Amino acid sequence: MRASSGAATRCARPGADLMARLLKPSWIPTPLVAASEQPPVLIAPVRPPGAWRTRLVLGTAMSLAIVFLGRWLTRRFDRRAFAVRVRRAVERVGGLWIKAGQLVSLRVDLLPVELCEELAKLQTQALGFPPARAREIVERELGAPLDVFFDRWDEAPIAAASIGQVHRARLRREQTWVAVKIQKPASAELFARDLAVVRRAVAVLKFLRVYRHMNWDAGMHELRQIVKEELDFGYEGSMMRRMRRNLRRHRVYVPKVFSRYSTPRVLVMELAPAVFMADYIRVAREDPPRLERWLIENDVDPRRVGRRLAWSLERQILEDNLFHGDLHPGNIGLLRGNRVALIDFGTTNFTDVEYLRKFEVFIRAIASDQHAKAADVALLLCARLPVIDTSMVREHLVRALRAWHARALVRALPYHVRSLNSLTLDVMRTLLGFRCTMEWAWLRLHRAMSTLDASLVQLYPRIDFRGLTARYLAQADRRRRRLVTSPETARRTVAAAARVPEIQERVRDYAAFQTQAIRRQAQRFRGVARKVSSATAALLELAMIVAWLQTAAVAALAVHGAFPSWIDRAVGPQVAAAIERLPHLDPQPAALVLLLDVWVLFAMRRVRRELIRRDVDLARHSAAAAG
Repeated sequence: MRASSGAATRCARPGADLMARLLKPSWIPTPLVAASEQPPVLIAPVRPPGAWRTRLVLGTAMSLAIVFLGRWLTRRFDRRAFAVRVRRAVERVGGLWIKAGQLVSLRVDLLPVELCEELAKLQTQALGFPPARAREIVERELGAPLDVFFDRWDEAPIAAASIGQVHRARLRREQTWVAVKIQKPASAELFARDLAVVRRAVAVLKFLRVYRHMNWDAGMHELRQIVKEELDFGYEGSMMRRMRRNLRRHRVYVPKVFSRYSTPRVLVMELAPAVFMADYIRVAREDPPRLERWLIENDVDPRRVGRRLAWSLERQILEDNLFHGDLHPGNIGLLRGNRVALIDFGTTNFTDVEYLRKFEVFIRAIASDQHAKAADVALLLCARLPVIDTSMVREHLVRALRAWHARALVRALPYHVRSLNSLTLDVMRTLLGFRCTMEWAWLRLHRAMSTLDASLVQLYPRIDFRGLTARYLAQADRRRRRLVTSPETARRTVAAAARVPEIQERVRDYAAFQTQAIRRQAQRFRGVARKVSSATAALLELAMIVAWLQTAAVAALAVHGAFPSWIDRAVGPQVAAAIERLPHLDPQPAALVLLLDVWVLFAMRRVRRELIRRDVDLARHSAAAAG
């Protein structure tokens, strides 16, 4: 929505209703890190996109390729060191490549773990642009001088990323401190140029058949969607309003969006004066006594905060179907009394309802130690199932799930081997061993859980994820029971209401597995069909080779009968002598045989191509047969 330029309509004081919807002063914690200790945002002039950008990208890619080949040929290749080099190169290039790197980091099922871990560290920290340009953009977007809307404006940005930067200001009418997010100049042109380069790079990778299981087309679709959402701050504002309504029930605070001052390139939101987990982690490492004093002063129990964050994310995924997809420490704020605030909703995701039902069945099976059931559902959650013995895959999945369960019970073990992120990673690695790849929806869920781990390991390192999830599911069932039992009918339906969670679970299981037998039969049929078609295509290929040899022999005999001197000169006297001992064919019968051979060859070629095409179609739709 474009803000009106009429200053008179904005000078009235806001009512008590607005104040009630803002962060309560009693929730604001004391500072943990002084403003003077925060590193300033570095400013750099904005260069318009041009050929220099393409040269920078290509030069960076070539330097990485040269380093890779040099280290690999000399057998001095270190995966971790090269992954760090790749991350730094992506940070140096910036722009869309930050988003592409974050997207690629989701493919922990296909790419080296070291590379995915390094790319996941890309938090879009970037140089800011000149404050004068920021003023120009805000005034152009809002249609009036800055002073009409803000009576205080901090020239120095407080944060910067690849897409823009954030300034601290105070609204004149509302007398509220806000964070103003401003899109960087020429971002749309820069992202469009980068996207074209990424598209060409993906085309080359597909042509070279690099990581064929990567599903590059789906990845490009994800990246285009990210670009579309990142370039329109209206999307983030809409997601913030929805998440604000949802997370209020979780007792998690989301800053208010001021829509009247927001446009696709400017987003004005309430400034959250919280202590963010990034500062919490740094102080915990450098000055633990200082952190202890702050926790006592602000009545914060780290374990309760950790439980609240974990439960909130599970509820966002399984109940709201709208979840924060980038819960890294810079986006999680701590408030007084174990309260939590979240910011930066540019990466807010949701999941297909049918897929979400299967994922919930998987989580419930994990929480209730039904490992065989969880393994069955994991197969249904795959994007692609090759022609394999699913019983063997299931057996390996059950082993992996039992191993995680055993680790989760031992709280003395390191956090990273007991977390839900560890569980999903084990499932992906097990499936990849059988060339089964996961849906992008699974990868987005995995990303949300893995980014939260950086905070949970500091807040509650001995957390019991299995027990925590079981308690969350019990709470979720109680909430669902309250929804289906109104006060008027509660007295008459006490007995039925007591069985609602059990009935709901059975209905969910039935919805997920009612056609499981048919799906498995279809999967077996497709597997047999693919095997038969592959074997038939191989036999036809062998028959075509024999037919070609036969055709060549018939042609040689026919030509020798008609032009013996030419054959002698073409193949030499020894081969000609061998041909001389073979029976000769008259030209007319030989021509008929040749025509028949050619017709048979083309017929076999058509049949073989059709079998291969059907085999590819079966492979492409095997996931549909499974789910």
